[in-house]
Amino acid sequence: MADLYPSYSALAAAQVEGIDYLRRSVPVTGSTWAAIAIHGGGIEAGSGEAARAVAAGLMAHYEFTGIKAASNVDLHVTSTNFDEPTCQAIVTSSLRCVSFHGYTGTSGLAQTSLGGLDTATATRIRNALIGAGFSVIDAAQEINGNSPTNICNRTTLGAGVQLEMSRALRASFFPNGDLSRTMRDSGRRTAAFAAYVAAVRSAFEGRATVSQGSINVSRWTTAPYSAADVDLVASMGTDKLAAGGSHFLNLAARYTDASNSYLARVAFNTDATVALTLRKRVAGTETLLATAADTSGLTHAAGRMFTVRFQVTGSTLRAKIWRTGDEEPQNWAVTATDTSLAAAGAVGTRSILSTTNTNALPVVATYDGFRQQTSQKMRVIRSVNQVTKAQKAGADVRLAYPAIVAL
Repeated sequence: MADLYPSYSALAAAQVEGIDYLRRSVPVTGSTWAAIAIHGGGIEAGSGEAARAVAAGLMAHYEFTGIKAASNVDLHVTSTNFDEPTCQAIVTSSLRCVSFHGYTGTSGLAQTSLGGLDTATATRIRNALIGAGFSVIDAAQEINGNSPTNICNRTTLGAGVQLEMSRALRASFFPNGDLSRTMRDSGRRTAAFAAYVAAVRSAFEGRATVSQGSINVSRWTTAPYSAADVDLVASMGTDKLAAGGSHFLNLAARYTDASNSYLARVAFNTDATVALTLRKRVAGTETLLATAADTSGLTHAAGRMFTVRFQVTGSTLRAKIWRTGDEEPQNWAVTATDTSLAAAGAVGTRSILSTTNTNALPVVATYDGFRQQTSQKMRVIRSVNQVTKAQKAGADVRLAYPAIVAL
């Protein structure tokens, strides 16, 4: 059935805020993620409550809530047409967005249908939900969220996740399967709701923002790792174009202390070019090992994320870089051989601003989806900055950061 209103602006001209619908938004300082529910309340009951719980303290939240006594479906504005300004502002300023929805589904079948253009994040959510015992399928075409104009895909990355929960699943979130407004407003939730929210939130634990309030100061975040050979992947970016001097973001391997490690360093330069180099720090002296021959296809922009893969195997170091959301290149961009650091050590990240950098401070670096691509487990204990980390177990392991590391 076609929507009654082709846009939020048309809906707002005919319905009364506070009587027919509510708008809720909760910003989270420093967060670059958003959880939204544009069909909350009585429109797709349970979607707003799920989005709100997932967002709590972790990411920005927006909810459009139908509160009519009946016929809340009249307030449904499809995701590609949703133009409410507060929601648009939140999503367009976020790197990633998860949009929570409800659909009828097969009677009695508690299931999540996943879609959207942010396939990497969708995969992480899928794995987390399946690991928690929930059923997940690919969304059918009519609810797959793959249109670039879908509200979830209007992020700075141009990609988001659309999470569709069947009616049976949403009913399982509330005692006695009661999806009424009275029950939803009571705050009563089931163990299934808590498990679902925890699983989705766990998919975001690989994100960190590092607030750099001074130039030429290294900010390290590391985790012990028992093997010398590593295969690290993370996305990274900064919130400003470099001015005066470059922004340097690094993946680190075989780290023993701030003076000894291997680095895959990304330089975001003042002309918006992106450079990738392999480097070593031995006894406090940093040495260039090799430079990627061609990164001309990459252009830095504020908020734009790039994915780096850094592999250290024996004496061979190699790395590649690509814009986050694109396919991983088949070939390595840069390779080097070095025998200076052979023993196992920590893995992690390093952020530093050039001595000539003139950006208004702080410059915020974002790392997303840090993981070691092997079956070995990692226990994250702390960074060298004394920032306590949480443990993240599993085959595809990620560093678990607080929302902001401000140093």
